[in-house]
Amino acid sequence: MSIKDYPRLINEIPRGTKRYKEIKKLRSASERTNSTIKENIPILDHPRVLTIRRAGILVQIAAIVLLLHRGFSFIAKITSLLRRFRQTHDPKLKLLLSTPPIAKSILNLIQRE
Repeated sequence: MSIKDYPRLINEIPRGTKRYKEIKKLRSASERTNSTIKENIPILDHPRVLTIRRAGILVQIAAIVLLLHRGFSFIAKITSLLRRFRQTHDPKLKLLLSTPPIAKSILNLIQRE
C-alpha cells in the first residue's frame, strides 16, 4: 500500500517511533482534548447536531465529562498508590507520592495572597 492511496491509514512517520512521539507532544492542547474526547468518551460517536445551540451544548457536556474523567482517574491512581505504599512501604512509591519542590518565586506569590 502506498501513502498516496491511503493517506489516513499509513503515516509517513511510523507510529510508536521516537520522532512520532515528539511530533505528537507538540500538538496544541485543543487537539489533544479533542482526540481524547473522541477516543475515550463515546459522547461524540454519533452526535445529532441540528443547530449551533445543540453543538454548543454537546461541546460543554463533552468538556465536563472529560474533566470528571480526568479528575476521577487521578483520584483512583493516587488512592491505589497510597494503598500499595501502606502495604509494602516501597521507597519507589514514596517518591511517586511525594510533592515536588516548589520554586521560591512561586512560594512568595502564594504567601502574598
